[in-house]
Amino acid sequence: MHHLFLKKRLLASVVVIAILVWMMISSNSVSWEYVYRSLRQIGWMSLALALTVAVAQYLWLALRFFSLLPKAHVSLLRICRIYSVGQFLNHVIPARAGDVYKIFAVNKASENRKFSTAHVVSALITERFLASLTLFLLVFLLVDWLVIKVTDMPLLDAAHKLMAGIVIVVLAALVLYFVQKKSARLHRWLRELVTSFTTILNLPRLSVGIGLSFLVWTFEVLSLKFLAAPLQVDLGFGQGMLILLILNIGIAVPLTLANVGIYEAAVVFGLSLWGVETNNAIAIALCHHILQIVALGFWIALFNVLVRWQNIGKFRGQLT
Repeated sequence: MHHLFLKKRLLASVVVIAILVWMMISSNSVSWEYVYRSLRQIGWMSLALALTVAVAQYLWLALRFFSLLPKAHVSLLRICRIYSVGQFLNHVIPARAGDVYKIFAVNKASENRKFSTAHVVSALITERFLASLTLFLLVFLLVDWLVIKVTDMPLLDAAHKLMAGIVIVVLAALVLYFVQKKSARLHRWLRELVTSFTTILNLPRLSVGIGLSFLVWTFEVLSLKFLAAPLQVDLGFGQGMLILLILNIGIAVPLTLANVGIYEAAVVFGLSLWGVETNNAIAIALCHHILQIVALGFWIALFNVLVRWQNIGKFRGQLT
């Protein structure tokens, strides 16, 4: 069954990418020669700067995740390693596989015998809520809405999608309610989930989470700015925040492996709202997507080395 799911997902990925490539090739607004020139124009220095802030961005993300797990009894280094691997899996595998990895990896690493997967689930939900709330506030405060026509933003005109989402959540909650009444184990897990939320949701921890979320979005916008500057695109912070909002809406439901095609299309659309030429926008989107994955790869390699050194140090300490 698992192999069948992967084959269907891979087929869907190929179909979506093929459609996007066909649309771009058939469009007179896209010149792959010009895209290549734009990529070269961005240059290694701008790529290095964008990668540097992307690396910092993922450090803040890992620290935010750590701050939401007060009862895990897992070292900061191991939490950061688990988070980086999980985010990498989220980037390259659909269906939020990385979040599943985080749940079981943190639970396995915990030295607290009473620690439950419910604590990690509550941390992931809170993390997503804080990130979305911070991004919406930044967009609301920084974007000059008079510059954008409402008709230019079909992604934000989604009342029917919101209603459909609410209906799905309500139905899922009802099913969960009736199932947990017949399953003592599920009932106990849900009680642990509620308890873990009460542990996380206090003012100091939420303030730290919002502050780190602000840093995360700021550094990601800086990454976009460094990529756009060599193409004579002056991207403001409000403009960048709106692009990130559109990007997160676009990839909210993973359709392709590594979100290839969907990711780029969302960034290109966001840049087009500010008058960025399509070929330049494609170059920026491609670089941004690749650098996000490379930044995670850097942290995975570094944390693996540090954890191994830490284990060797503990082993030597036991021998002495």
